[in-house]
Amino acid sequence: MDKQLEYFDTLANTQKQVFNNLLSAQKDLRVQWIEAISKTQSAFTSIPGLPETPQTKEALNQFNTWFSTVASSSQNATEEALKTQEYWISAYEKQLAISRDVLKNFIDLANSTKAK
Repeated sequence: MDKQLEYFDTLANTQKQVFNNLLSAQKDLRVQWIEAISKTQSAFTSIPGLPETPQTKEALNQFNTWFSTVASSSQNATEEALKTQEYWISAYEKQLAISRDVLKNFIDLANSTKAK
């Protein structure tokens, strides 16, 4: 019985580690993505030799507004996606706990049947 539960625990813990590692990598990628968007935006607004005309200023203002909206939307979308993934991981961990209990009960039942 101990071997079977040990195998289940090892498999379950490995899967949980994979999910947590993926979540961590996605969080890091999100931070890098937001930083890259900010750097790109600042690079566009400080182009050397760009004439300072009213049309240029208006175009840069519109670009900044658009870019800020894209960055904000991207940040909100990735935050929600990460929350959803955290909920999935939590639900998966609960399901594993239930599955472990069921397996333990089946093993106990099988062992008690053998003993008779």
